[in-house]
Amino acid sequence: MAYLEFRINGNPNEILQFEVEKMINAGYTGRNQEEVQKHVEELKAKGIPAPEEVPTYFPVFNDGIVQDEVLDALDETDHSGEAEYVLLCTADEIYVAAGSDHTDRKLEEESIPKAKQIYPNTISRDVWKLSEVEDHWDEIMMRSWVEDDGEKILFQEAPLSALLPPNELLERIKEIIEVESMEGVVIYSGTVGAEVDVDYSPIFEMELEDPKKDRKLESKYRMKPMADWYKKEIK
Repeated sequence: MAYLEFRINGNPNEILQFEVEKMINAGYTGRNQEEVQKHVEELKAKGIPAPEEVPTYFPVFNDGIVQDEVLDALDETDHSGEAEYVLLCTADEIYVAAGSDHTDRKLEEESIPKAKQIYPNTISRDVWKLSEVEDHWDEIMMRSWVEDDGEKILFQEAPLSALLPPNELLERIKEIIEVESMEGVVIYSGTVGAEVDVDYSPIFEMELEDPKKDRKLESKYRMKPMADWYKKEIK
């Protein structure tokens, strides 16, 4: 079980202490089915089979979530991050964070549930209360950046209107998990299609930008390949 601390609205004096009980990574959650199909085709091009139904949901080990800015990597190919909004359920409030579902694409060809366990989910250090952004949710922008040939480039960009709204996602999750309460449940929203095709990036940065309140949630990390220190070939 992971134990995380967050600054509410970036305030260091207002801390959310959160114990992760259950975690679900959702996928193919676009409101626009054309965008959903675009993401399906992206993954099919990488050899990942199309899902039998959408949206999809994958349980993730409850210790597989970090706020670290460095992630160990087996190699420098065939794994990547995905920008997502994240819901954190407490007894009296739902909080929103920014995160990445970093996935091994080669293993995903064999088993998506297994691929979701290899690299941890990442999550921002700041959160917002969902109740404070619901009235302008669709205006919030989600973006991510990767590095290609040493250049930082835009990888994803879309308003949150592109994805299932949080309350609908919550209701769908409640139908597929058996818990006494939703307290301690973490939900990753699924993502949007990429602007460019990148198999690997040494960095991943993402943000949720709230233009109405002029604020952002940010999550970023870099990959540390084991080959940097392990001299034998990793097979």
